[in-house]
Amino acid sequence: MQQQIALTSYSALPCYRWGLFSCGDPAHWGRLLFLVMWLNLLTQAESCPAKCVCYSEPRLTVACQQQGLFSIPTDIPVRSQRIFLQSNKLTVVRSTSFSLCHNLTVLWLYSNNISYIEAGAFIGLEKLEELDIGDNSNLRTISPTAFRGLTKLHTLHLHRCGLSELPEGVFRGMFSLQYLYLQDNIILTLHDDTFLDLANLTYLYLHNNKIKIVTNNMFRGLVNLDRLLLHQNHVIYVQPQAFGDLKNLKSLFLFFNNLTVLTGETMSPLVSLQYLRLNGNRWICDCRARTLWEWFKRFKGSSSDLECYLPESLAGEDLKRLKRDSLEGCVEMSQIQTNLFISEPQLGNFLSTESPLEDTIPSCCLGDSDKSSIVSGKSRQITNNPHKEKENMSKTKYKQQERTKNETQNKQNDGPLGTLSNSLDKSLEDLTPEFIDNPESSTASNKKKKKCSKKPKSDTHCIRSQGSNSQMLLFLIIPMTWISLTMS
Repeated sequence: MQQQIALTSYSALPCYRWGLFSCGDPAHWGRLLFLVMWLNLLTQAESCPAKCVCYSEPRLTVACQQQGLFSIPTDIPVRSQRIFLQSNKLTVVRSTSFSLCHNLTVLWLYSNNISYIEAGAFIGLEKLEELDIGDNSNLRTISPTAFRGLTKLHTLHLHRCGLSELPEGVFRGMFSLQYLYLQDNIILTLHDDTFLDLANLTYLYLHNNKIKIVTNNMFRGLVNLDRLLLHQNHVIYVQPQAFGDLKNLKSLFLFFNNLTVLTGETMSPLVSLQYLRLNGNRWICDCRARTLWEWFKRFKGSSSDLECYLPESLAGEDLKRLKRDSLEGCVEMSQIQTNLFISEPQLGNFLSTESPLEDTIPSCCLGDSDKSSIVSGKSRQITNNPHKEKENMSKTKYKQQERTKNETQNKQNDGPLGTLSNSLDKSLEDLTPEFIDNPESSTASNKKKKKCSKKPKSDTHCIRSQGSNSQMLLFLIIPMTWISLTMS
């Protein structure tokens, strides 16, 4: 523009009037053009910071990367549109560092030693579209208002910043954001509605953090999210409504977490899902997995294998390929705790010492007649099949009757009459010597009696039996004597 003005208005220049150029001189146009270009280059050279390179095409750019800078240059041209300060030794971003750069659209600050960003550091950068402050492992915390006013920002890099949490409202008002990189931090949890204003966000990278619970409102508002990467976290549980707003999600990565159960209800809102990776978890393939199995029957996209870990009879099997009848009964909590949370983790899996299963028993593990407790799988396996359930209950009842019968027999053997039958209505004449010598209870089992040894006089069993026989003989002699006296 300056060159055009100079060429079209050269008659107004003092130098023209002073005779430096002659209207009849054919070289005056070339001299004037050279002067304008030289002045333009001189102005740019004076405004470019030391150790930086400045160029105007395709946009006015200040490139200061890999220069060993310890602080942000103070003489950056105010008309700069792109500033590259990556791979230096910067430690602080001041509120005045870029306050005059109102035309800035791209700012790269990654791979420095930044540990502090002053409040208002990016205020005034209303045209900023891309901000990369990733790979600053000492940053650790961010002000809740750090990104206020960045209404046109579409890409934000915060990866490898040592962040353990994100303050509430940190992304408030960032309506244009499309790409958010939060991977490779140590984030333990995310506040509800952290992404509520990010209706245009399409890619969310959260992998390689330490997130344990995916809550119902964690991803609320992400109605246009296309890709969600949550792999290599510590996720033990996904709440039922966690994916409620993700109706446009196409890719979901949850591999290498601590998941054991994921319900079909949780997955049902993902109507656009095309790519799903759930491998590297330790799935419990019992009745708790049935709703997920049913969801997979409707799922038309691509999925990794879901390798069963428990029960042991299904270990290594792909949950998706099992038959419905295989997903009956419940694995005991003691077995889950022993095999799942005490065992060594697999390569690439980050096992937590916490149990993802609550102390309460899943409803599918309870029989129709008992909703308050669960019977140990060693004595009874509870299923949702009424015929098998009835059969299991009959077996249990039979075993209880057998146990009651044996206890009754033991009580009778310990009674004052030893093993005398309770049927006392039989006549004394029917009693045989064999019965008197070796009486048996009518409820006694067919097992052999314990034989008495002659040597150990202190054998309580033998002493009790001998005492019981003597009492029985005395009991029989007295009435016989009374009968004989009466008849005489």
